[in-house]
Amino acid sequence: MVNDVKIEHMEERSPVLEQLDYVFNPGSVAVIGASNRIGAWGFGVMTRLIGNPNRKVYPVNPKSPEIMGVKAYGNISEIPDPVDFAVISVSPAKTPGIMRECVNKGVKAALVISGGLAESGEDGAKLEEELVDIARKGGVRFIGPNSMGHVNSYSSFSTLAWMNEIQTGPVAFLAQSGTYGQRVVRTGMHRGIGFSKFVSSGNEADLHMEDYIEYFAEDEETKIIAAYVEGLREGRRFFQLAKEITRKKPIIVMKAGATEGSARAAKSHTASLCGSDKIYDAMFKQSGVIRVEDEVELFDVVTILHSLPLPRGNSVGILTEGGGIGVVMAEACEKVGLELAPFSPATTERLSSLLPSRCSYANPTDITDLVTSGDLTIFSCLWAIIEDPNIDAAVLLGGIGASSYFSTMLENPSLSTNGEFKEMVASLKEQEMKNLDIMREKVNTLKKPLVYVNLMPSIMEEPESFSLLRERGIPIFPNPRRAARALRHVVNYSDYLNRVN
Repeated sequence: MVNDVKIEHMEERSPVLEQLDYVFNPGSVAVIGASNRIGAWGFGVMTRLIGNPNRKVYPVNPKSPEIMGVKAYGNISEIPDPVDFAVISVSPAKTPGIMRECVNKGVKAALVISGGLAESGEDGAKLEEELVDIARKGGVRFIGPNSMGHVNSYSSFSTLAWMNEIQTGPVAFLAQSGTYGQRVVRTGMHRGIGFSKFVSSGNEADLHMEDYIEYFAEDEETKIIAAYVEGLREGRRFFQLAKEITRKKPIIVMKAGATEGSARAAKSHTASLCGSDKIYDAMFKQSGVIRVEDEVELFDVVTILHSLPLPRGNSVGILTEGGGIGVVMAEACEKVGLELAPFSPATTERLSSLLPSRCSYANPTDITDLVTSGDLTIFSCLWAIIEDPNIDAAVLLGGIGASSYFSTMLENPSLSTNGEFKEMVASLKEQEMKNLDIMREKVNTLKKPLVYVNLMPSIMEEPESFSLLRERGIPIFPNPRRAARALRHVVNYSDYLNRVN
């Protein structure tokens, strides 16, 4: 479990980290290109920024005396107060001149939303070079260009024009794509995962992926670093940073651009150089970076890392409500390199004393129809498996929600007045709630992860106990393959930490 990790601050922080403080928590912001026109970038950014009493916002627009009820200025030099951060949303040809005005004003950092620079061809690349030259000589560090904005959820600071408030949480997410990055964030929030920071890094003409990662390594609000990567500008620096950071915080990467067509698309998208996918893969493995295929796999891994202890090894114990799904789970585990170790003789003896002879006591253990008969032996079986010294992690397939199953029967008129049946349902619910608390205690005490695989189709209503599972930090997976794949990533990360720490 990584949610209690803290990173020691270095005695002396690098200048870029000091300037990134202004990127993520400025006291004052100028929005250059602010607009009253609904649909304009300058309008969207202003809607995110106004209304926060802890931050001064200055709209800049030479054609409007006020923007959204706030006094506007013709240019940034007219603002009477110091400005920490500038949002630049103007045509690409104007960006160098605007950046020069920001330098003269003493702006510390900026976001360049404007696109049409290096990603658009030779002329755009020249404009971008000029923009970078002005900013670097003037000491301004900036996000972008061609960025959709960024967020610090803990200080209620957002420059995302078209995305509502992001819930706070442990994940800092970097994306070399604005649209896809926002999709990933929305996916995470839909799954109940919050974010500490989010950056659409754009062309990375100035601030690179590596700068943000170094900053997040020190950020106490960030427990897990995740990124969508098309190409790295400083591969060697990324490797050195990752080797150090992953000892304390997980780094999870979705790396695109592995095929020839996707590499071409990435270059036209953010002027990114993709490089050999084999080299990236080797670098990630050697530095402890977890590589995932998509946002679904990303948040499967995040869910385990955030709420469960890391496994000591790769041995998995399986308890299933049905034989077929147990076979599928066993196959999924072994296909990704997880081991189904035999239970110890003591565990086999415990299971045989709990289950009728028709059940399987091996790994997987199949309890067949005991749950639907109203027998909650499943929890005693689960304790036996997770306590087995040969088992490093446990998977439970089905078996939760018996009380909800029987509660639906109370709708039947012949049962709704049956006091004995109603009493049995109430007792089942009470036992289930009590055992869910014990489940979390077992995970914490034994330091072994436990995940749950839902056997019900998505069209069926979830039992109340599923919400309680989530509250107790037990991940629920919709199928065996996703559960096995996520566990494999966590096992690999744990193995890496055991080797390097």
